[in-house]
Amino acid sequence: MIEAHHEVVVIGAGPGGIAAAHLLRERGIHDVVILERGADFGGTWRDNHYPGLAVDIPTLWYQLSFAPNPNWSRLFAPGPEIHRYLRDTATALGLYPLLRPHTEVTAQRWDDRAGRWLLSTRDGRTISARFLISSVGGYVNAKETVDIPGVEDFSGTILRPNAWDDAYDARDKRIAVIGTGSSGVQISAALSPVARRLEVYQRTPAWVLPKVDFDIPPSMRRVLRLPGVVPAINVAGRMLMDAAMIAPIVHVFSRLPDSVLKRVMPWYDAYCRALYRLLLRATVRDARTRRALLPKYGIMAKRPVISSAFLPALNRPNTQLVTTPIERITRDGIRTSDGREHPADLLVLATGYELWTDPETYREGTILGSNGFDLATYYRAHGLRSYAGTAHPRLPNRWEIVGPNGFVGFAWPDFVETIAAHAVRVIDETRRRGDDVVEVSQDAFNRWNATMAKRGRTAHLYFTDCNPGLNTYFINSQSDTVYHRPQTITGSRRFARRSPLRDYQFSRRAAVARPATSDLEEQPA
Repeated sequence: MIEAHHEVVVIGAGPGGIAAAHLLRERGIHDVVILERGADFGGTWRDNHYPGLAVDIPTLWYQLSFAPNPNWSRLFAPGPEIHRYLRDTATALGLYPLLRPHTEVTAQRWDDRAGRWLLSTRDGRTISARFLISSVGGYVNAKETVDIPGVEDFSGTILRPNAWDDAYDARDKRIAVIGTGSSGVQISAALSPVARRLEVYQRTPAWVLPKVDFDIPPSMRRVLRLPGVVPAINVAGRMLMDAAMIAPIVHVFSRLPDSVLKRVMPWYDAYCRALYRLLLRATVRDARTRRALLPKYGIMAKRPVISSAFLPALNRPNTQLVTTPIERITRDGIRTSDGREHPADLLVLATGYELWTDPETYREGTILGSNGFDLATYYRAHGLRSYAGTAHPRLPNRWEIVGPNGFVGFAWPDFVETIAAHAVRVIDETRRRGDDVVEVSQDAFNRWNATMAKRGRTAHLYFTDCNPGLNTYFINSQSDTVYHRPQTITGSRRFARRSPLRDYQFSRRAAVARPATSDLEEQPA
């Protein structure tokens, strides 16, 4: 039984869900609900509240364009302040009446005859939507398991970044942090001053770059409150990013022969590695630790970690970097492959998330489109593909806020707002025409992916040939590089406003039955 019908359902109440709901209402579309599996707005900033959490992009660029905030406390705001900003934004925009908390969508099925999406929830309800915007985010779920035996034997406390117990007192504890990504680095730096002993277990060294952070003084906040100042700062940041990095990679380097790129890009990495050696020498006293911290892969092959506190923390007598592989977790701590026992009271498993770039993240039978088309099955067979990082020809009336080849720029809110603007524009056009169903055409889908493959050739070559065997979310299990959208920020924002509507097919009746997936025309390479 269908519990409710809505014109638009947005799944997820993070920055993308907030942007989508606001832009829909700006277009006069008011029959909108936001289904959220958690209790509130905020997304990953609601779920993560571990010690040391902070944004790794200057906060002046980490905000939605329609909700500028001149009152940030620091250049790199702490996590709770980001969460408060998102909740305050939802309040100011009047979005709380749209929120349906504790509503986890477990399956999305397109009804060809009715021309609507049927959404199944964890508690057994079914909700119908004419249009669907999925904004579940990029870091979908924390990995349920770690590939280390013995976790269930540990008698102490185990915490994860997205399930932190704020009541836990880490003072004078023996702490083991497994993982040196962003969360592992932030947690290690925060707990080092209070721990009796802190061991940081590193499998692969990260590029840890300095964070030039400071309290934003009152005088600067007064300037930021002047009309147009914050938007101007955002425009300047986008233009600088485009000119200095994205445009050369997408429009210049992609025209060079592979042989030239394979020779030039390692030179750039060697230059960066030489500078990084100087940074390590200036911040880490122990020579052996410095050698262990030096990455062998390129600086752009994984997202660098931004922290000015982690490397100095390794100079503390109570803090040690451990690079010996873990053999197993025991009742009292960790045993490494050299047979050494490392006692611990607290294990911090900072081992990562399921990501939207991995085909394994998509479960078969959960997203079913026209004629039973299964998105997960398609991704496993043909690789992750989308139109503009958001649409698929066999999923009518549906858009992803975070999809394959979708991320563009350097600030997450700016990116998700751009994608949401495209989806909302197409929804508005469908309503204006009086149509029922809209889906991107197969030809447009194929053309777009061919263009993305051409423009993304430099990045693909860098992530694969120049850095072989690397385990990173920039490269998935199919050796595809579908994280970045090889397009300038300026170009992506222009596309969101002016993309050719002829790339979509509009219909005034429910979608008719389609041929089986195996009978579709040749899939894009």
